[in-house]
Amino acid sequence: MRKYESLLARIEALESQLSESLTTHKEQASEMVSHMQNIEKRIDEVAAEVQSINSGMKKHVKKLNTQLQLVEKKALRIQQQPYLSYFVLNILDHCNLNCIGCDHFAPLAQERFVALEDIKSDLQQMSLLTKGKVGRIGIMGGEPLLHPNLPEILPVARKAFPETIIQVVSNGLLLLKQTDEFWNICKKHDITIVVTKYPLNLDHDKMLETANAWQVKFQFKGNTGTAQKTSCKAPLDIEGLQDPKQSFWNCYHVNTCPFVMEGKIYPCTIAPNIDLFNQKFGTSLNLEEGDYLDIYRVKDYRVLLAFLSTPKPFCRYCRTKDRTFGHPWERSKQDVGEWI
Repeated sequence: MRKYESLLARIEALESQLSESLTTHKEQASEMVSHMQNIEKRIDEVAAEVQSINSGMKKHVKKLNTQLQLVEKKALRIQQQPYLSYFVLNILDHCNLNCIGCDHFAPLAQERFVALEDIKSDLQQMSLLTKGKVGRIGIMGGEPLLHPNLPEILPVARKAFPETIIQVVSNGLLLLKQTDEFWNICKKHDITIVVTKYPLNLDHDKMLETANAWQVKFQFKGNTGTAQKTSCKAPLDIEGLQDPKQSFWNCYHVNTCPFVMEGKIYPCTIAPNIDLFNQKFGTSLNLEEGDYLDIYRVKDYRVLLAFLSTPKPFCRYCRTKDRTFGHPWERSKQDVGEWI
């Protein structure tokens, strides 16, 4: 009996020890599970932090790449061209549409046509200077279809530049009123009609149909054939306190829009027409000799190309870094705020 009681006591002691051990192991296991859960949570937090850092780095790298592409684009733009890719031939100052903030200042102009003989002479001189090697010429103003001598100007332009793309850049208001003579001349001399598609009640389909019927090349300017025409604002600094080099660096006119009128070539459309702004608003944004070249004095094409790819004194009047785009198109009210 004693042996049995002793054995039972030992069994009870073992059961107690086992229970205590199981409790201890459960507690340890619970602590281990909790610890593992904390580790997993921290791993998730770290992973989220890493993902956030990677996302931020990707955005930063993308931003840097965008900035680099912009700098490269600007650097390429200001490099001296191997030949003149484009120039504007200005044949009149005024316009029949007068867009807000026009960088030709056409809304401020009185009726004025460049003389036919001056236009002919300038075309011949530019042909001589460039040896006819120009990519494209845009005949405009103002509205070129207003010029009474346009049918005489186009053959002269083609003779001076037999291999160049020659465009009449128009708002289209008068295009469907042009005579058979006009369309015949455009066809004969391979002239392209370029129409800016303004948000006006005009039959642009009829314009295209008419051009096709006459076998005259026709296109809409920029993306205006498919997108709503908007306006940009190119503000001036009437005190002339801008850094000319920085203004030049940020200017979309650089090497893209030289302007020929009455014996001179300018690097942009703003400088040669600034007298219209000055006369209207009583300002004194002055042109200097370094702002243009006399095409009858230049003998070397390379001199002209170098001139167009360097900053000009007039650049001090342009707040190019403050230019804005995508404004709703409207007609000018001739308010100074459109240009400053």
